[in-house]
Amino acid sequence: MLACPFISSSYLFPCQALLANEIRVVQASLMGSIFSNLLLVQGCSFFFGGLKFKEQRFNSIAATANSSLLMLSSLGLILPTPYASYNDISNEEVLVVSRITAIFMLMMYLQLLLFQLVTHKDIFDDDSDDKPTLSFRCSMVCISLLTLLVAVFSEYLVDSIAGFADGCNLSRTFVGIIILPIIGNCVEHISAVSMAMRNKIDLAMGIAIGSCTQIGLFVVPMTVLIGWACGKDMTLNYPHYEIGVYFLAILISIASTGSGTTNWLAGSLLVTTYLMLAVGFFYEKVEDF
Repeated sequence: MLACPFISSSYLFPCQALLANEIRVVQASLMGSIFSNLLLVQGCSFFFGGLKFKEQRFNSIAATANSSLLMLSSLGLILPTPYASYNDISNEEVLVVSRITAIFMLMMYLQLLLFQLVTHKDIFDDDSDDKPTLSFRCSMVCISLLTLLVAVFSEYLVDSIAGFADGCNLSRTFVGIIILPIIGNCVEHISAVSMAMRNKIDLAMGIAIGSCTQIGLFVVPMTVLIGWACGKDMTLNYPHYEIGVYFLAILISIASTGSGTTNWLAGSLLVTTYLMLAVGFFYEKVEDF
């Protein structure tokens, strides 16, 4: 949990893009990071873990907590949309609704941390006997250096998006929702699948759905508040199509884990859902919203 906010491109890249006033790219990359972790990373973990183990049991309390908060994040994205679409209100009012909602989402994320780290930390404790290979101080130095490198490369990435999209005849939506998250989440992807194949499905799900919760309840509202502080009109007003697909993706994920066990078929379901979404977003041409 500590490392993710430091080094993940899912956190640093949106801030760089926001400062460059690439609002649509910020929205697409955040939504895409959630789709990638929720469907592709989690799905591959279930699939490859299921090929090695017939059935894997996980901590249903932890999974339910994360899934419930993801549902809350979908509500946060829905709230500004009707106002902007049907009431013909000004952008200023959409900003106000988004900023207030963002504050509540952050408060909920802090409560999740309290739940995980204080009141119910025994539920989330890792029972593994694996010994750490690096000391805490050495780990923090490595994380800091990696954070600096990711921040530098993220800035170059923001500058190259428009040229890449035009050169490949792709929409910025597809680049942000599909291509960037796959590249940015490759380390998480490998780690989650590796944990699942070692029968540590709780760790695999913690990497996948835990990252979704962090992005949905921490990074998304933080970009709204950072935009507020920097004079950028970042809102929670997303295209209707993306909000609908986001809500359905969460429901499919919940349905695939409702029994408290996973298998390869549940993984195949999630990966297939992701591939279907990728096809849909390939033809979505929302360049500005």
